[in-house]
Amino acid sequence: MNTKVLKGYEARKKILNGINIVYDAVRATMGPSGKNVLLPRTMNRGPRVTNDGYTVSENVLLKDPHERLAADFFKEASKKTNELAGDGTTGTAVIAGHLVNKIFKEIPNENIPSAGTSKAGDVMQLRREMKEWKDKVIEEIKKQSKPIKTLDDLKKIAKVSIEDGKISDIVANMVWNLGVDNYIDVTEGYKGEIETEEIRGMRFPAKTAARAFVNNLVRFEMVAEDAYVFITNYKLDNPYDVVDILNSCKVSKIALIAPEFSENVLISLLQTTKNGLFCYPIKSPSLRSEQLEDLATYTGATFIDKNEGRKLNSITIEDLGFADKIVVKDTENKEDAILIGGKGFKSKAVEWRCKVLKAQMDEAKNNISKEQLKRRIANMSSAVGVIRVGASTDAESLYLKLKIEDGVYACKAALQEGYVKGGGLCLKEISETLPKNILTESLLAPYEQIQKNANGIAIGKEVIDPAKVIRLQIEHGISIASTIITTDVIIAEIPDGKDGEKDIAKAIGKLVYFHAKERGMIKESEEEAEMDRAKMFSEALFNDVD
Repeated sequence: MNTKVLKGYEARKKILNGINIVYDAVRATMGPSGKNVLLPRTMNRGPRVTNDGYTVSENVLLKDPHERLAADFFKEASKKTNELAGDGTTGTAVIAGHLVNKIFKEIPNENIPSAGTSKAGDVMQLRREMKEWKDKVIEEIKKQSKPIKTLDDLKKIAKVSIEDGKISDIVANMVWNLGVDNYIDVTEGYKGEIETEEIRGMRFPAKTAARAFVNNLVRFEMVAEDAYVFITNYKLDNPYDVVDILNSCKVSKIALIAPEFSENVLISLLQTTKNGLFCYPIKSPSLRSEQLEDLATYTGATFIDKNEGRKLNSITIEDLGFADKIVVKDTENKEDAILIGGKGFKSKAVEWRCKVLKAQMDEAKNNISKEQLKRRIANMSSAVGVIRVGASTDAESLYLKLKIEDGVYACKAALQEGYVKGGGLCLKEISETLPKNILTESLLAPYEQIQKNANGIAIGKEVIDPAKVIRLQIEHGISIASTIITTDVIIAEIPDGKDGEKDIAKAIGKLVYFHAKERGMIKESEEEAEMDRAKMFSEALFNDVD
């Protein structure tokens, strides 16, 4: 792998080209009248249609390595907004894209606009000024924010994301009943209609052991469905111990919950895919032994406690629990996982453990211990909302699913920090109260883009947006733009010949085989033939694959 360095005008040109390809694709989706985008097929489904800004941006894959590097960096702003709010990704891209375009056009003339009172300055000065004005704008957003007081307010928030009044009412009602802290799982249904259910789930602090195991790239989640569960406070650092567990238990899917995983263990778990076994390593360093026991009770597992001296090579399938679904968020600074439908809950074991914890709470001598026990009981008894999205076709089902997810996150954000005027009006009004500069001009960009997408049709006054979402759009949009404008050199990796294409083709061939095997589409006697078909498939992509 080689690298190629571009400087000055050539570097900025590539950066702007890469950013604008993403920017132009995403901004067309903005607002209640935003347009849809047709996306390519994935391995297990056909082409998709959506106007979810982040999903669109993630499907923009550029061939030019310098433009691709710039585009990926630009996407980071929307990614961060999506992680913290689950909504507002398009607005983030529009603000950042507008700022970068405005400033880059002035840089060749060395007549860089100022965000302050002076007429011009260098980009570093402009960056400092942009950060100062960003704080002023955020303060104005907080002043305009009003708390959600009624269910009708929440329904208005949901309707902006979902559009369909009936479905948005369903979503708003569920969020209103469950509150901000309880989890709502939006999944695909099979009856051609929207179904809802409230079931029991358990939330716990944990994260994915490595990003290679994330299988929902839209929401940055590792999702394990119908999986066995292994729970321990041992640090899993020896691959042979893990292999012993997998060999003795002989299950097709297993979630491994432990404080730490070594790199060698993670590599070993990735390699198990070759044998049709799917592993989901979940890192839980902040869970104490008693909390792991709660989790084991909920899943029906045996908690393997290192303090009791039991060896990992003694584990059998009887020690494993089971869960209908485990969702682990992949975020940098937060540990967040949810477990739905544990075997222990179904067998009344959780009910018994809650009684034990209540007895301990009654005997606790200090308020801190009582509060901790109270939280553990509440966590084991918490509700999880399930929204099953059914439609006439898979494409429509996925389209609705993404909209409903946005609606859920928007409602939760509004409950957390209140709401402001929607349709870009909040930022437009703020821009009119502040001295005119390059930043306040960019505050108009969301409003102008929404009006453009609506073809001049006025956005109703009843449209409101979560204040948290608007705040994050400003924070992350300005943050990424102020960094990009100071960039004058870009170094991109250039693949050597066809090696990269060969690796891709071989990987695709393997995935075809494993996908077929996981779903029971082939028998053991057919494996060799299926591997030949996978090889032919990869060779069809690149003719010179070995």
